[in-house]
Amino acid sequence: MPEKTLKKFYSNILPVWKVCFFAALIVGLLAHIYKLTGWIPNWDSLVFRYDSQNMIGLGRWFLPVICSFTSFYDLPFLNGIIAIIFHALGAVIICKILNVSKKITAVLIGSVIVSFPTVTSIMMYNYVADGYSIAFFLSTLAAMFLTSKKPRYLLSALLIALSTGIYQAYLTVTIMLVLLKLIDEIIYDRTQFIAILKKISFILISGIGGVVLYSVILRIVMSVFSTDLLDYQGINSSFSLSSLDIWGSLYTIKETFKDFFFDFSNGINVHVIINAFALLFTIAHYGKYIVINKIYKSFWNIFAVIVFCAMLIIGAGVLSFINPGIDYHTLMLMGYAVFYLFFIILYERGTDVTKKHSYIKQWIILITAIVLVANQVVVANVSYHKAQIAYEKSYGTLIRIADRIEQSPDSKNCKKIVIFGALENSEDYSVNLSPNITGITDGYILRADDETVGQSVLCSALNDYCDMNYEFLYGVEKEKFAQKDEVKAMGEWPATNSIAVIDNTVVVKLNVEGEK
Repeated sequence: MPEKTLKKFYSNILPVWKVCFFAALIVGLLAHIYKLTGWIPNWDSLVFRYDSQNMIGLGRWFLPVICSFTSFYDLPFLNGIIAIIFHALGAVIICKILNVSKKITAVLIGSVIVSFPTVTSIMMYNYVADGYSIAFFLSTLAAMFLTSKKPRYLLSALLIALSTGIYQAYLTVTIMLVLLKLIDEIIYDRTQFIAILKKISFILISGIGGVVLYSVILRIVMSVFSTDLLDYQGINSSFSLSSLDIWGSLYTIKETFKDFFFDFSNGINVHVIINAFALLFTIAHYGKYIVINKIYKSFWNIFAVIVFCAMLIIGAGVLSFINPGIDYHTLMLMGYAVFYLFFIILYERGTDVTKKHSYIKQWIILITAIVLVANQVVVANVSYHKAQIAYEKSYGTLIRIADRIEQSPDSKNCKKIVIFGALENSEDYSVNLSPNITGITDGYILRADDETVGQSVLCSALNDYCDMNYEFLYGVEKEKFAQKDEVKAMGEWPATNSIAVIDNTVVVKLNVEGEK
């Protein structure tokens, strides 16, 4: 009977898992309810307000499948709640991976995960927030099955393929959690190197198998739908070694890590202070437990710890090896959340000299983690506030442009629109906080046309908000218009002649710089 099945299922849920889940829900609402309860779009939201999420050209073949179970609409509340729930479930899986036994540890893990800046960025791309949150959950499941006492390597490979098929960046979450677990086993469980080496061999085979499976399915799907990979973030060269640049990739990894955790360009702030303190505290205590547990007496064990620690930064930025010039923005950095877990898990790890030392350590971790979570909650709310201002400012400009179009002679007969340039202060896609939050700008969300993925934000906004029905021109057709003397003679927005009707097409010139 359903009642008995549900009762049995509930009885198997450990109290710490329940605490982790509900703590994540509460903190998730504190951090993101601003976004959940209102329409605060960014540039992509204006284009993908309703979209089938067919992103095969970006290598995300499983994304439309996952999103089809909810809807293809950008629904702030529904997609947002789904995102919070699946990040909370992922936090529970992390508790299971680390065998968390204390409720405070579980609360802190759930709170840090759901308020992490990447989740804030995901919320700003709300039309895929449900899919990306499920990708995170699948990546944690893959790590759990890879590191459990009875590993399921084939299932892990499948989960890696599915998670990567939604969004490739979540591969880093699995890598980071596996490295965290291996380091934890060596230092605290005193697992011998031979056992670790055997486990690593199967983990590597399973991980590579998952990536290969992802690639094979992608190739099949591309063939069926006659689609090619787009020239975006180096995706179109991901199956070749043509762009491989080891030193360039390592430089990107180093700079991305530094900019996220230790960016002092905005001066001293809570984010960098917490990160610096947590890093030093973590290194000191892990070093202490290496000495106490005499890990240093085993050359191979200490060698493994050093290698795994070095691999952490590389594992968090592994996608840079696809393209050393990759823009590693906040949306791709969920693996960085694992660095905080090293600090939090110390709450219940290690044997201290006295109980007093243990209590002091726990209080320090608790207070620091609370400040960390509080800061992340504040950053999320500030981000949404800035996004709302940017949207309202852009909406006002959109109405002005629509009025100008309607006042242009013969515009009623036009079915096509061509747009040159972009509004000033509309190119930034990250708000200048610590850390930067991708998907938000202090400027306008009416960005320039993106011909790589075939989208026009201004055209989509005019069609949705102003009841117009334009088809936007790009590529060769746009180039032909650019060569016309009438277009060259047009002024830049907001000049009176910045909008005109030429050859039965509405022409909008926002600026000359960046024309294509």
